[in-house]
Amino acid sequence: MGVLAPLYLAGLAALSLPVIFHLVRRTPRGRQDFSSLMFLLPSPPRLTRRSRLDQIVLLLLRLAALALLAFAFARPFFREAATLALENLPARRVAIVVDASASMRRGDVWQQALARVDKELSDLGPHDEVALFTFGDTLRKEVGFESGTADASSSHLEIVRAAARKLRPTWELSDLGGALTAVASELDAATDVNQLVAEPQIVVISDFQKSAKLDALQAFEWPQRVRALVQRVVPKRTTNAFAQVLTGDEETSASELRVRVGNAADSKDDQFFVGWASDSAKATAADETAVYVPPGQSRVVKLPRPDDHLHADRIVLRGDDHDFDNTFFVVPPRKQQVRVLYVGGDAADDEHGPQFYLKLATSGDPLRQVDVQPLEKDDAARLAGQQPPQLVVVTRQVSPGFTDSLKAYVERGGTLIVAPLDQEGAKAIPIILGDVELATKPAAGDYLLLGEIDFTHPLFVPFANPRYSDFTKIHFWKHRSLALHEPTVTHVIAKFDNGEPALLERKLGEGRVVVFASGWHPEDSELALATKFVPLIGTLLDQACGATEALASVTIGQSVELPTNKSDSFAVVRKPDGTESRPLAGAKSFAQTDQPGIYAIGSGAEEQRFSVNIAASESNTAPLELEQLEQLGVKTGAALTRAQRLDRIRQQRDTELESRQKIWRWLVLGALGILVFETFWAGRAARQIAKAELSA
Repeated sequence: MGVLAPLYLAGLAALSLPVIFHLVRRTPRGRQDFSSLMFLLPSPPRLTRRSRLDQIVLLLLRLAALALLAFAFARPFFREAATLALENLPARRVAIVVDASASMRRGDVWQQALARVDKELSDLGPHDEVALFTFGDTLRKEVGFESGTADASSSHLEIVRAAARKLRPTWELSDLGGALTAVASELDAATDVNQLVAEPQIVVISDFQKSAKLDALQAFEWPQRVRALVQRVVPKRTTNAFAQVLTGDEETSASELRVRVGNAADSKDDQFFVGWASDSAKATAADETAVYVPPGQSRVVKLPRPDDHLHADRIVLRGDDHDFDNTFFVVPPRKQQVRVLYVGGDAADDEHGPQFYLKLATSGDPLRQVDVQPLEKDDAARLAGQQPPQLVVVTRQVSPGFTDSLKAYVERGGTLIVAPLDQEGAKAIPIILGDVELATKPAAGDYLLLGEIDFTHPLFVPFANPRYSDFTKIHFWKHRSLALHEPTVTHVIAKFDNGEPALLERKLGEGRVVVFASGWHPEDSELALATKFVPLIGTLLDQACGATEALASVTIGQSVELPTNKSDSFAVVRKPDGTESRPLAGAKSFAQTDQPGIYAIGSGAEEQRFSVNIAASESNTAPLELEQLEQLGVKTGAALTRAQRLDRIRQQRDTELESRQKIWRWLVLGALGILVFETFWAGRAARQIAKAELSA
């Protein structure tokens, strides 16, 4: 026989109290003399035996009633003959889900996770089923429930154990909600389809960081049978910070970037340092910038690029405990080799000619090496060849044959700028642009200003900010009167204040033609002397030979659009670890961005690079409150060993037996019967005592 509440049996010890109290001899204490009794003889009390008990039957009846009540409260039951052993435990269908996101690279967290996996595998019973999953931003099935093996000597448990030892953390962000919903759906579906009796369980091993994505749980109805057992792994030191470059800021440049430094909410430190570095040159204390960031907050600082770090490709943070997110990769600016063919009659050192100011505007470009090559005679061979010029500038009159060569050059993908010095040089404009007419006489009158500008055009996008959009201080002394006739294809980028076109653009084939109605040299205008001339020429070079900036930076797992180019060299993508990947034929994007660093698309002069970094949200390593999972519907439970599960099942079985037998009811009925009989016996004893006293 067993009892469910053995603590109530301690009440049996209280049954001895009435007997003890009855046997204790009570003698009066103190002495009081009364004057009215001083003449009477003293009569001492008659003594009896100390151990004498009166009404033993009543005492036993009452003790028996109390004992039955104590047994009733202890809820006794009769055990079955069969005992429950470890090998008889009910089978489980366990899915071990391991967080393999970037935050699991902190300290010894990953080693703790593998130790937890090994412990879970060791605690499995002979009839338990197990599968191994990992997750970052996607769920991966490492070993399924029914995975086979070619080696018959290896059990399924050993297969899972071997696969667990090969696991490594990724650089992905943590989508905890997506992983839980996917595994729970699979377990629930298998239970319904196969009518499995095994208890489905999910063992989640993770650091449960605060930034883990839980969106998938909001619209998911958690299965009733599935339980999630959460096991958190915690690093010994919790200070973690990160550095991230802010993009899209017009006030920053390649030589100075705005960097946001964030600090996790559970960090212990608040002083950090950021600086430029590369594989060959590490960040030095002299070049670092100190940043004070309280826990849970972020700060933005401007980080200039020193002259001796022009080729640095990363920003490194120092001062926290974990370095998995301390490096932010930035593609360094690469100096382009640009050939510009200048077709004009002025000398390179003529301060009154356009060529002088063109070379002056391109000579100080830190990202390009521009070689302006003059062409005095109409030599069409200079426009063709294996390496044609990226840009052709025409300011003088050209022959009709050379004009046709210029059109062919543009149609092949070249960029042509026409800025005629006189009316004769402007006669090539209507030939190249069929929808543009040139006035027979040069325009006369006072100076002109720019009255209407299309700031959405790429040439003027850098000036779209109201701080830079004022062109009213630039005077144009001379210009060529141009007009467009229908049907028109040429686009007017800017107009003079008299309504005539000032800047035109038209695409021909794969290239484009840009026409200035007025020259930029001082004899025609003040454009070359204005501060807007250098960025305007830089934008023209960007359109002609591509921007000097690298492809957009992306985070781990995001796709990058492949550049459109006829060369097959763009079919190869070189990763930071040196491995090469070839996208599928016709692919427009590259999605295998699985490690942080600098990627290169193509090779040689056509190589383009882009950077891949860890998602900023993955650096928010403050612990997640596990109550949020329960609020989102996840049915959680405690992780138990096999011995603990055995004790719990035994307790459940005992409770079921006691509930079915209900022995306590018979004990209560017996106690009530004894009390009824005790009442009858007490009344009978009282009548006998009264009768004896009357007869005495």
